[in-house]
Amino acid sequence: MSPLLLGAVLGATGAFLLDPDLGRRRRALIRDKVTRGVTEGREFADAATQDLQHRARGLRARVGRLRGRRGTSNDVLVERVRAKLGRYCSHPGAVEVTAFNGHVVLTGDVLASEQQQVVAAVRSLRSVEHVDNKLTAYASAEGISSLQGGTAPDRERFALMEGDWSPGLRLMAGGTGALLLLYAFARGGLSSIGALGAGAVLVGRASTNRPLRRALSSAPAPREREAA
Repeated sequence: MSPLLLGAVLGATGAFLLDPDLGRRRRALIRDKVTRGVTEGREFADAATQDLQHRARGLRARVGRLRGRRGTSNDVLVERVRAKLGRYCSHPGAVEVTAFNGHVVLTGDVLASEQQQVVAAVRSLRSVEHVDNKLTAYASAEGISSLQGGTAPDRERFALMEGDWSPGLRLMAGGTGALLLLYAFARGGLSSIGALGAGAVLVGRASTNRPLRRALSSAPAPREREAA
């Protein structure tokens, strides 16, 4: 930055902050915004660190189970199946689960529209070697006492597809996006366009914690030019 331009910037800043009428209020507003930004940044960093620690412990536990246990007890397998049913079945209490040496038997009532996805979800579980589907499927819950009420299943999704990212995921995505932006700026040329776009998307998604489509749709529309 040239000395002339630097002097102009410093002069404008000084005039803005040292104005005899509004300077005190402007300085107080800036001080409050800086304090709030520092506090929010510290809180986000603490939450992100805790989230990453929890994810690391969960990953270590999963790796330990894979290394230290060849098989899974029948009771543990039943609990895993029941946990999976809660994500793919609107009436998991209507389904009975039994397991023996990796062989899972499903009995009870289920909606016909959910039967296939329920069986596929159970079959995808680790340690499940075979699924015996003895479920009774109904096209409608009308007149079936076991299928009354219930809640819509909340199917599992990849973490990046979730609408609300955890602090740890936002930190990792934002950091990756920043690295991609630095790489694009340092490399330059047409070959860096992909990295530039991906970095901008990741940084924007992590900073707003909202799907980009939703963020763009909720953005205020540009004002139409007034007719001459």
